[in-house]
Amino acid sequence: MILGGSDRQPKQTGFAVYRATVDVDKIQQVPELSWIINRPSLNIWIGEGRHVMTYTIAAGSSFNMVLSHVDDSDPATWKPEDAIKEMRAHFSGWDPHLTKIINMIDKTMKWQLLNGQRLKSWVAPSNKVLIIGDAAHAMVPYMSQGAAMAVEDGAALATILSLISTREEIALALNVFETERVQRSGQMQEASMLNGKLWHFADGPEQQLRDESMKPEVDGKSFSWSANQWSDPVTQWWAYGFDAEEEAERAWRQRVPAKD
Repeated sequence: MILGGSDRQPKQTGFAVYRATVDVDKIQQVPELSWIINRPSLNIWIGEGRHVMTYTIAAGSSFNMVLSHVDDSDPATWKPEDAIKEMRAHFSGWDPHLTKIINMIDKTMKWQLLNGQRLKSWVAPSNKVLIIGDAAHAMVPYMSQGAAMAVEDGAALATILSLISTREEIALALNVFETERVQRSGQMQEASMLNGKLWHFADGPEQQLRDESMKPEVDGKSFSWSANQWSDPVTQWWAYGFDAEEEAERAWRQRVPAKD
């Protein structure tokens, strides 16, 4: 209907993740781990070819874990019954605080991370159907912006449609929307891949430069830039300060100047 039968399959990224949760009560029973729960925040461990992100969910009763790693293997060869053993092996020798929590995991799910390829169009020739969100621009989670891009899509679409005066302007409105959102979501796809690569450097000059740039924020000092894209001030402004409605209206006004 939209792609004319020429669907573009998502691309492999070479990344996979294990996802799991641990009961917060289990962690609090271990004195050397209780600080992670008592001072709730987003925690990230990074290392060669892998990283772990953790935070509490379910009103603080569950400890969510996302364990990312480089993995080019065929998902058809993955065995669910081996997932926990393989997950623990991936992070063997890491921070003892982390590995103790990993050893509390009693079930996990592993899946491949994919990137959506740029589509020739998001809008059907009839201008009656369009796609947004992951259907249009699936991305890896390393900027945590996949769902946010879908929200931005909806806000931008609503804004542009609110500005038209006649049904005849619908086609132009959808074209403006598509042009604006293809650019924004494509840039976020690239930023997400970049952040994943930054976190997975092997020990060496690149890793040392990354760590040095991140040291001020770890030490609680002020900083003007960071290799950590979540904390870098310019990237924060670009990623999290974006006003989808304002940008959609600006794009529409550029194509259709306001009438006196």
